[in-house]
Amino acid sequence: MPFKRPLRSYTCDDGSLSPSDRPSSSRRIRSSSPRNIEEEKPLLIYILPAKIRPEAMSELVMLVEDYKIERVTMGHQGRGVISELNLQLTGDAEKANIVVTAIHMRQRLERHIDSRIAKTKAIVTPSWLRDSLTSGQPLPYWNYAAVHDLEDETLRHCPDAGQDTSSSSSLRSHSQEKENSWRTEPDEPIEVTEVELLSHKARYSCLRPSPLVCPNQSLVEEINIIRRSRHLEGEERSMLSYSRAISVIKAYPRIITQRDLHDLHELPFLGEKLYSMIQEFVKTGRIAEAQTILADSRFQSLSAFDTIYGIGPHTARRLYDLGLRTLEELEQYYEVIPGASNEETISLLEESTNTEAAVEKTIKIGLALRHDLSHTIPRPEVEEINRTVMQELSHIQKGCKSVIAGGYRRGKPQSNDVDIVITHADWELGSQKVKGLCKKLVQRLHEQGLVTHVMHISGFHEHNALRTHHWDSLEKALTVFAWPHNSSWPRVYRRVDLIFAAPEVFWTAVVGWTGSTMFERDLRLWAKQQKGMKFDSSGISRRHDSKLYYPRTERDVFKVLGLVHVHPTMRNADA
Repeated sequence: MPFKRPLRSYTCDDGSLSPSDRPSSSRRIRSSSPRNIEEEKPLLIYILPAKIRPEAMSELVMLVEDYKIERVTMGHQGRGVISELNLQLTGDAEKANIVVTAIHMRQRLERHIDSRIAKTKAIVTPSWLRDSLTSGQPLPYWNYAAVHDLEDETLRHCPDAGQDTSSSSSLRSHSQEKENSWRTEPDEPIEVTEVELLSHKARYSCLRPSPLVCPNQSLVEEINIIRRSRHLEGEERSMLSYSRAISVIKAYPRIITQRDLHDLHELPFLGEKLYSMIQEFVKTGRIAEAQTILADSRFQSLSAFDTIYGIGPHTARRLYDLGLRTLEELEQYYEVIPGASNEETISLLEESTNTEAAVEKTIKIGLALRHDLSHTIPRPEVEEINRTVMQELSHIQKGCKSVIAGGYRRGKPQSNDVDIVITHADWELGSQKVKGLCKKLVQRLHEQGLVTHVMHISGFHEHNALRTHHWDSLEKALTVFAWPHNSSWPRVYRRVDLIFAAPEVFWTAVVGWTGSTMFERDLRLWAKQQKGMKFDSSGISRRHDSKLYYPRTERDVFKVLGLVHVHPTMRNADA
């Protein structure tokens, strides 16, 4: 059906442009030699309503129609100044040159547009339409291809600025394509079709949908007590078995009842012992072994020690063997005053070492600031910390972009720390522009009174194709952030991790630092066992010849690995 012009009084509530704040016609009109506007052949635009909110749909239609009116008005004023962009809306996808859509899955697109038609069109996001109208010319598709599976078709049919839409000369060189195709994607809604392609029976958690809170969350938390006990006691193989069982249960789509018990035999990693524990939980709502562990004084002490930044299971057991039982006794042992840390760690800016003295210094800081560091961080505060960090970074290097990773990105309402992955928007030169930037940023944050301690800092290393060490090869700093930087409010301390990645490995870094732990473990296993590849936060490589892959989007990371894209909020494969 034909589009209807919306009322001019419309105002967007999502921050998109309204008539009052859209670019003025002077910004959208470009100088050109005088031409007859009526003789120009318009680009026909079909806007697919699916997944576009009604108010956003109205905005897009109004932008095009208002632009057309201004364009004709300017041309008829005889100034010889008209827009290079001549758009016309159509309600028929088959007649359109360009399809504007918020859909990213080819299968879903083909529910609305015949596949034969889709292959003959440029399929772009709504941002292409807005940005083209702002610039006054049809922009290249590079940053705007909506459906990755149809990128080649879009490349052939979407015009470069000022060029004929059917001209093959609009194709750019491969290096130019890479330079212009990188962007930081906004958070996308969950694609139902993608979730349907995942299976809770899959062996790898990167093939299963794992929500933050699952239907069997109480069972997961009970099993997690046993997992934590095995971890604290150094029983890593047993701990991994329970971790895998938890990841399977997290993906189970409904509450496990007596009649579901038989179906559990079809699921991976649920041996007889785990099966009997689940049976016990279904009958009683508890697992006896878990309750016994909770009441154990050794478990209580080790758990308390393990909450201190810098203390792992091995150190916790060593401290317990020394006769220490409480955090207060730990403070006396390390001669720490709660809330006050005078340990100097900015010297670590010369790159961290894991010497015994450095480790002890980290423990003292974590112990002194434990009351603040143990508090979770609400999402608005996480976002404000990221905004502050990027504002300070802009004083050092313009053009940097960031994504908040970790539990925040997986949808947690409260985060234990803040993980910020940073890169530069320049694909070709970005790797040089971010090199050494981590240290410069930490120094500035320290000078501004925002970073008080540096727990670890490291520079870039070559991608470790043989995986001979645990850490990735990215430049990173694990810091203590003093927040807020305002004398009228009491300061609190937060853990903030700053991770720098070159543009070509930015999305592997985002995926690697988003988690969860079991999801990342299985992602590496899948890459190794099923694809003959190596994946970590610093890149994807082929094992037999060390060929490197450079995904341009997060979806491309999964595509390279031969996986269905798993939405970040569906990667919660841990308890």
